[in-house]
Amino acid sequence: MGTTDMRSRGRPTKAEAPARRAELIDVAARAFLANGYEGTSIEAIAAAARVSKATIYARFGNKENLFSEIGLHSVAGMRSDLHRIRTEGRLPEEVLCDFALRIAREVADEERLATLRLAIACRPRFPEVARIVHAHIADTIRPLTDYIAVLQTERRAGPGDPAQLAAHFINLANGGLRFLMTDDFASSGFRRDWARGVARLFLVGLAGDNSHM
Repeated sequence: MGTTDMRSRGRPTKAEAPARRAELIDVAARAFLANGYEGTSIEAIAAAARVSKATIYARFGNKENLFSEIGLHSVAGMRSDLHRIRTEGRLPEEVLCDFALRIAREVADEERLATLRLAIACRPRFPEVARIVHAHIADTIRPLTDYIAVLQTERRAGPGDPAQLAAHFINLANGGLRFLMTDDFASSGFRRDWARGVARLFLVGLAGDNSHM
C-alpha cells in the first residue's frame, strides 16, 4: 500500500469516487497496521486522510466495515490472479501448480501478511473482524473450488466438499504456519519448488479418494 496524501478536495465526481475510496482505504490500512485494530479510531483515520468523520461513516458505516474493506482490498490481487488461471486443456498437476504458486506468492507479500496478522491478533476481542477477513479469502479461492468440482465431475477426484478440499489445498500451499513464522516464501525459487510439491501431493490424495469410488 503506497503512501497517499489525501487533501480536502470537496465532493469527488462520479469518476473520481473509486480512486478516492481506494485512497481512504490505503490511509486506514496504514493506521490499523501501525496502531492495531483497537488502537485505531475513526477520528485518527479521518485526520490522516484529511476528510471528515461523516465522510468515513457515510462510505463505510463503522470501523468494522472499514477494516473489512481493507481485508477485501488485501486479497483483491490474488482474486484477480486466480481467475486468470487457464484450466481447460491442461494437466491437473500443471493447473494446481499454478494455483499453489499464486497462493504462495500472495503470502510472501509483506502488507497482506501484516493485514492477516492483524486480523489474527484482534480475533479474541473482535471475532467478527477476523471472520470477515477469512470469508474474503474463502471467496477469493472460488476458482480453485470450482476446478476441484470439475475434477470430481470428470471422475479424476474422489468425493468430498470442493470448498473444504480447496481449504486443505491452501493450507498446503501456504505451508500452514510456515508463512507466518519464516521468510521462506520470499524466495521465488522456494515458491516454485513448493508449488510443484503441493500439486503432486494434493493429486495423490485426490487419486487415493478416487480409488475407493
